[in-house]
Amino acid sequence: MKLFLILGNQLFNPKYLNEFSDHTFYMAEDFGLCTFQKHHKLKILLFLSSMRSYRDELKSKKFKVIYNDWNKDFKLSYEKKLEKIIKDKRVTEISFFEIEDIFFEKRLKIFWYFSKLILTLKGFNILV
Repeated sequence: MKLFLILGNQLFNPKYLNEFSDHTFYMAEDFGLCTFQKHHKLKILLFLSSMRSYRDELKSKKFKVIYNDWNKDFKLSYEKKLEKIIKDKRVTEISFFEIEDIFFEKRLKIFWYFSKLILTLKGFNILV
């Protein structure tokens, strides 16, 4: 199975996802990402509600979506949630758009290094 990660700051027009129609899209609300800096509560609400609306839009356009909201494993790290999905769904490839948050990108690179997955960065295969 191919998985495409969508982060809260990557809610692009779904037309950019058409080339990844063979993927399942993964989105997760994450306690760590909501609390690593002191954000205003309304900013967090904006991000989470935007992500939920985007999830609904993707589903309405017949994209396959896995969405972890705050009701399910909210305090588990993003990496642990992702690891569970990878194992449960037997993911062999992960695609994603460029990750702008350098701290979070480093966390994911460390995770991917130890998981030995072949990754695709918007069309480029890389082995971390």
